[in-house]
Amino acid sequence: MSFIKENCLNEIIFFVIGCAKRGTPDGGPKDEDPPVLLRAQPANNSSNFDSEKIRIYFDEYVKLEKINSQLIVSPPIEKSGYSIFPQGGASKFIDIELKDSLMKNSTYSFNFGQALVDNNEGNPLPFFKYVFSTGSYVDSLEISGNVNDSYNIDTDEFITTMLYPIDSLYNDSIIYNGKPLYVSNTLDSTNFKFTNLKMGTYNLIAIKDYNNNYRYDPLTEKIAFNETFISIPNDSLFNLNVFKETPEFKIFKPFQENENRINFGYQGEVENLDIQIKSLNNLNNVVTFDKEKDTLYFWLENSNYDSLNFEIKNKTYEKSFLFKFQKKELGKDSLQLKQQSQILELSDKLILESTTPVTKIDNNKIQVFNRDSLPVLFKTKVDNYTNIIIDFEVLPNDSYYINITPNAIVDLFQKTTDSLKFTFKTKKISEYGKIFFNPIQKNYPLIIDLINMKGEVIDSQYLALASENCVFENIVPGEYNIRVVEDKNENKKRDTGSFLKKIQPEKVYFNNEIIKVRANWIIRESF
Repeated sequence: MSFIKENCLNEIIFFVIGCAKRGTPDGGPKDEDPPVLLRAQPANNSSNFDSEKIRIYFDEYVKLEKINSQLIVSPPIEKSGYSIFPQGGASKFIDIELKDSLMKNSTYSFNFGQALVDNNEGNPLPFFKYVFSTGSYVDSLEISGNVNDSYNIDTDEFITTMLYPIDSLYNDSIIYNGKPLYVSNTLDSTNFKFTNLKMGTYNLIAIKDYNNNYRYDPLTEKIAFNETFISIPNDSLFNLNVFKETPEFKIFKPFQENENRINFGYQGEVENLDIQIKSLNNLNNVVTFDKEKDTLYFWLENSNYDSLNFEIKNKTYEKSFLFKFQKKELGKDSLQLKQQSQILELSDKLILESTTPVTKIDNNKIQVFNRDSLPVLFKTKVDNYTNIIIDFEVLPNDSYYINITPNAIVDLFQKTTDSLKFTFKTKKISEYGKIFFNPIQKNYPLIIDLINMKGEVIDSQYLALASENCVFENIVPGEYNIRVVEDKNENKKRDTGSFLKKIQPEKVYFNNEIIKVRANWIIRESF
């Protein structure tokens, strides 16, 4: 009897322990292994491929993550031309269904990037490729390189690189309305690699392809191109610099935002622009520009018109618009002034921003005082009709207040300011840093920009000759970099490139290391 009880007890204990082992383990090493390819039907790297369905088996349950951004199909197939399963679930296999006919004697690759991961831990099978050929052999040539931004420190992720065969059908317009033969992608790095290429001559192009259609849109996308066509096989490492082309100037249909303001959107650079109103003389108006919004504002003192016939032109562009005023009541812009900050940096000008175009300033009705209430000599000028610059000698560790009495400032609509007072403070010199910069082995003249980590220009200097010095003074402590532009055409601005004209952007150099500016420090940099 006791034997039976002991046996039963042992069986119960064994059963409980056995069941426990079948549950979720408590502890143990974490699974860090990626999925393993078991087999594929048809087999990976198959030749004479003629199947409409591909099934790829793995040793564990897998799922697809960010497949739309990670998957690279080369040569490109329209997304409607294939389907991949499962999406949103897990399986021990993935299916690729081909709906479109394939090119003859061509090697295709489905590069999954980092999209294929195991279901439990999300371990990726990096850059897994399924390759097949519709011909008798699989192409195996390769090229690689990197892509960098031509003007900014950081380079965009997911830059698409493309190869176009140079044959009887090739022309430069193919990048706008055709598709490449091969595609690759930098994904989240700056490196690209083409595999499974066939021998030939190609044009190598890179674009920031926002809409993933393998076509270049110059209005929204950046582009890079190799200076010469490339021959494959080739063991060179190709370096590409993407840039944003400056589009040809164009102005768009105007619209009325306020009673006395007409807005024109535009693209390109605004230079030597002439705006005329046909059949009207002595129309009192002002034109201002918002370059950040690519918008031109046409301000009218009097809007009591049914319509206006605009004629807008520059050296290479001409456009006419018949603008009809809205009959409904619209709001009016009112004259207001605001200061950018109560801290006036020693390297800055004192600027008051106006909400309407300023046409007159009476300096006799403006006073500037320092902390000792002593008057300070000043001058005023207006930039772009909306920025009032009050120019005076700014001293460190001081404070200033500005009294603006009534009628000191008049705008286009004959509105005037009331009594206004603005206060500013300056810092001690010891609160700033200084940078001496020596450009080495650069082709003059140079544009030298001190930029912050957002890419904003803090200060800029132009060196026409190597004998000139570059010193950035009164720099707020923080992290910076220096950008050097070789101004090849000596127009004192950085010129971007053009694909159709085969012009590369002007060369730009950055410091390899971040410059950390501290208070009361002098830094010497060279590169």
